[in-house]
Amino acid sequence: MDFRPVARPPEAFQTSVSAGEIQAISQRVFGSRGRVLVAEEFGGGMYNSTYRLTMEGQQRPVVLRVAPEPTRQFRSERHLMRNEYASVPWLAPIAPLIPKVIAADWSHELVDRDWMVQSHLDGIPAPERLGDYPRTSWPSFFRQMGAITRTVHSVRGPHFGPVGGPGYNTWSAALLASLEDIAADLDGVGLDAADVRKVADIAAHDRAILDEITEPRITLGDFWTLNTMLHGTAPEPTITGVFDTDRVSWSDPASD
Repeated sequence: MDFRPVARPPEAFQTSVSAGEIQAISQRVFGSRGRVLVAEEFGGGMYNSTYRLTMEGQQRPVVLRVAPEPTRQFRSERHLMRNEYASVPWLAPIAPLIPKVIAADWSHELVDRDWMVQSHLDGIPAPERLGDYPRTSWPSFFRQMGAITRTVHSVRGPHFGPVGGPGYNTWSAALLASLEDIAADLDGVGLDAADVRKVADIAAHDRAILDEITEPRITLGDFWTLNTMLHGTAPEPTITGVFDTDRVSWSDPASD
């Protein structure tokens, strides 16, 4: 296997997955067809370890994403990959844009981390392609982002909070729980959480206003230029893919 890892900044969550572990994962998913020729690590993200796998005898590559070890996950970012997996049926209105899940494994038998194999999206990452277009055409790109977001927000849900749980009966309860987790994470690494707790106090004091939102709607939570793919040759920026939907939750659409 041609294994191509990337150098990571010290603040990144990821640690390396070995070539042997990648090969074992591929064989679990594809069986005898699972020999990896090239494993090329993507360097854009800082949470999951992500690889493009070129397989023997398969025309299209696949994407392997491996979550951080459980001990390296913050409370506010616990089991994000499982949350993304749980969100897939709810994101059916934009199914043509998001990767297909080929396999997912939470057993930690092959590597002590959650992992998921997904289809490889067509197109070019927006940060690499958008700058090729004149700025006068950029509003078209952002209008498409708005249309996708509106489509997602049309989906109603059973509770507030992460799609994969825990669920809350009110929007204020979900928001306060999220702020509490963030404050605890800051405490855990020796940083000052006073500002977050001040925001939480304000939210708790005025929770009646937050609870005017009574219908949970799905929100993407991390939908921006970095997580979109663009058509390689279209005359205007054209979104062909949306990925990294691990922060999807049931929320107030305005929070998106």
